[in-house]
Amino acid sequence: MEPQVKVFGKPGCEFCKTTVKKFETFFGQWKKENPLAFFDMETADGLAEGAFYSVTKIPSTVIEKDGEILARWDGKVPLSSEFKNFFN
Repeated sequence: MEPQVKVFGKPGCEFCKTTVKKFETFFGQWKKENPLAFFDMETADGLAEGAFYSVTKIPSTVIEKDGEILARWDGKVPLSSEFKNFFN
């Protein structure tokens, strides 16, 4: 199973949009299935999922596989070089 990417943010957040776009571009370029989920921290569902991951800053990005967190970034856009090795 491929790792899953969870991005926590808000609709008007430019850094959140940049984070999502970066992963979408990466997955498209490498012909990977897109295991990306965006959680809107202005909704009850987004807040609930964010609470599970103790999200306090946006954007927050979690790469997870089989319930184990492989990497996490809080309050910043991750660099491609920081996450690409999780998808080889």
